[in-house]
Amino acid sequence: MLDALLTLTEVGPDSFTGEPRPGSRLPKTFGGQSFAQALAAACSTVDPARPPVSAQGLFLSAGDTEGRIGFDVERVRDGRSMDMRAVQAHQGHRQILRLTAAFQDPVDGFAHAVPAPQVPAPQDTRPIADVMEQYSSLDASGWRTEWAFLDLRYVEGNLIDPSPDEGRQQMWLRLPEAGETRAQPWRLRCALAYVSDLGLLAASLVPHGRMLGAPDIPRATLTHSVHFHADPEPGGWILIDQRSRWAGGGRGLSESTLYSEDGTPLVSCVQDGLIRQRKPRPQSG
Repeated sequence: MLDALLTLTEVGPDSFTGEPRPGSRLPKTFGGQSFAQALAAACSTVDPARPPVSAQGLFLSAGDTEGRIGFDVERVRDGRSMDMRAVQAHQGHRQILRLTAAFQDPVDGFAHAVPAPQVPAPQDTRPIADVMEQYSSLDASGWRTEWAFLDLRYVEGNLIDPSPDEGRQQMWLRLPEAGETRAQPWRLRCALAYVSDLGLLAASLVPHGRMLGAPDIPRATLTHSVHFHADPEPGGWILIDQRSRWAGGGRGLSESTLYSEDGTPLVSCVQDGLIRQRKPRPQSG
């Protein structure tokens, strides 16, 4: 599934189309999909030996889950050690996403990293749909079908005793194989970009006792930023550590770090989005 979504069709010079997710039950295109496909389009115009090191997306409008997405790539800069690309994602005449990405030759330099948090091992956690059924009145069947191709498990402690000052969610995820990674090693990082959007904005709802999918809290991502540190092991477990230190004005700000099972940082992300609570309609008469 994920490998197919990252396989684009070239329709012209630096222009590509991406297929929709078959059978999606979501009301709009999953942001991680359009983001990852836009990054894949940018990667297709860069030497595979020069991996993406960062990507920033500005979400402009919701995508149609049944329609193909077009991606037009601008070669902003080709440098000695870094390349830069800009991508416009569109459906028909409507832009849905603008993405910029940077690519860099691997080099040595100063290095430091915060260690991964101590959490239960993947085998000691439950599938996210099971957790949703226990702690929420929301229908969890969507998690079983929409993300059936991912082994996604939830670390439950943050839901049982949430902090009033910080939202935090932690999930284990087994990343599926990513196809022709030898010829196109960038696919691994595009796969990370895809999963980096899973529930990230919902971390800003945890201090308020609300869960992902609440019908009275429509959510929309405004910006999403991904910074790559290392490649994941295909088929390996990944810890997604999400946290939100601020929400206000109808918006939530969340950040996350993704770690390999041995604690190696893979990706850092920051996301800003709308979490306005829908006001009940006044009853007539």
